[in-house]
Amino acid sequence: MRVAAIDIGTNSVRCTIVEVPVGGPRKTLDDEKAYTRLGRGLTATGLLSEQAMQDTIDALARMLEIAGQHQVDHVRAVATEAVRSAQNGEEFVRRVFEQLGLMVEVISAEQEARLAYLSAAETVDLSGRSAVVDIGGGSVEIARGTGHHIDFIASLPLGVVVMSERYHTVDPMPKRDRKRLRERARSALAHALGDDFGPVTTLVGSGGTVVTVAALIAASLGIRTDNLQGFVFRRAELIHLLAMLRGTTAEERRAMKGMPESRVDIIQAGAIVLDEIMRAIGVNEIVVNTRGMREGIVIDTVERLQGVVRPFDRMATVREFARTCRADMAHAEQVRSLALALLDRLAERFDVPEHGRPLLEAAALLHDVGYHIAYERHHKHSYHMISYAELPGFSARELRIVAAIARYHRGALPRAKHEAMVGLDKAERQLVVQLAAILRLADGIDRSRGQRVTAMTVDVADGTVIIGLDGEMPLAVEVHGAQRKADLFEHVFDVRVEVRDVRGTACDEEHEGIGRCVQVGSTAR
Repeated sequence: MRVAAIDIGTNSVRCTIVEVPVGGPRKTLDDEKAYTRLGRGLTATGLLSEQAMQDTIDALARMLEIAGQHQVDHVRAVATEAVRSAQNGEEFVRRVFEQLGLMVEVISAEQEARLAYLSAAETVDLSGRSAVVDIGGGSVEIARGTGHHIDFIASLPLGVVVMSERYHTVDPMPKRDRKRLRERARSALAHALGDDFGPVTTLVGSGGTVVTVAALIAASLGIRTDNLQGFVFRRAELIHLLAMLRGTTAEERRAMKGMPESRVDIIQAGAIVLDEIMRAIGVNEIVVNTRGMREGIVIDTVERLQGVVRPFDRMATVREFARTCRADMAHAEQVRSLALALLDRLAERFDVPEHGRPLLEAAALLHDVGYHIAYERHHKHSYHMISYAELPGFSARELRIVAAIARYHRGALPRAKHEAMVGLDKAERQLVVQLAAILRLADGIDRSRGQRVTAMTVDVADGTVIIGLDGEMPLAVEVHGAQRKADLFEHVFDVRVEVRDVRGTACDEEHEGIGRCVQVGSTAR
């Protein structure tokens, strides 16, 4: 199988052609790029210019011809910030299809960040808490995660073309404009990353700015610049480079070793933005990933074509995701069983929508995946990891709801201003609090994490939900844990919750209403 991956960016268009042998590693056959500056003037007009669109279409035509010469089986073209934000972005996509027969996929900022992270994870050890930054012409994407699991994504309007058009209008770049650019970048990063972005063990950088900075630093050290994949440079070296760039004219920058012609007018803004990113994240070194997002496109496309992420049973995908996060699966399955048993007994009484059942099931299986990041605030880590997970069978909206349900299995009760609730409509917020109340209670029932509860009764009488727990071992910890985590349930459903140890008697007799005995644990799976 041969695949052509095309990245249509704000500054450049790049095409990578790879061969994917059966059972063997991918092999790059060709790599073509063109600096079309599709996003030039976009900041001022909000439109892609006629010339920029035509230049890009011409470049795409050449790339398709090269792909044809290599007898490519599949071509995938994605467009990023320039097309995403331009008022006439849809017109550009239509013209490409009409003139070339090429369907362009306009991806979201989150998808862009995920592809950059996917590329980095293939070539750099991200086993510790890591961050990947991709500096493009129109925007900057930052993704944080551990291994292949992302728990945070941010997109910032700090692309080098945009920043250069706004702040580098005079050459040499005036001190006041350098200061304004720094202040803008620092403010945007502080807002996006917040106070608890936390330390990372590895920072990986991709995009033309990072590669050019690496080339300039390497050249100044007498290091070859023909292959900078995996090259590491320090922030101190970046600061020294910025001092060298300060006050230079275009001609002086053009004469610097390692400076590509296409970066002469935008490198200074890009280097300042990169310096502010390293400062905000708190790292002293950055690893260069020259393959960038287009390698992520290749990986993602090959996986799609090979059906790697298209399992029939969507809960199988959920379980596989939980396992790769090293979740305690025995506890996760027990909480799932308990939560579904509670839902089945109470849904009709408390008007919980039927379509919420698979969302609760997924949230129960994934509620503790945040331990993969850290114990502290693991419920919030779970929220972010689930939000950015690739779980076929769940829409992006459903993932947001699953993530929010999992987030509230412990900690503060839901509030409208919380990140997990912002952007959800009234019905979705209501569903989240109902299902989170059930999940929270179920998690409390397995407080010992020993799966001691094997059967349960649920009765509703006089405004009280009475839960009887049965098992073979003392259940004092389970009773206490459930009672302590009944707070959200009592608040949402306006009832009292009473939890009892009824060992040996739960299934011996019939109960009124919905209080019939239900088996939980392994026998119910």
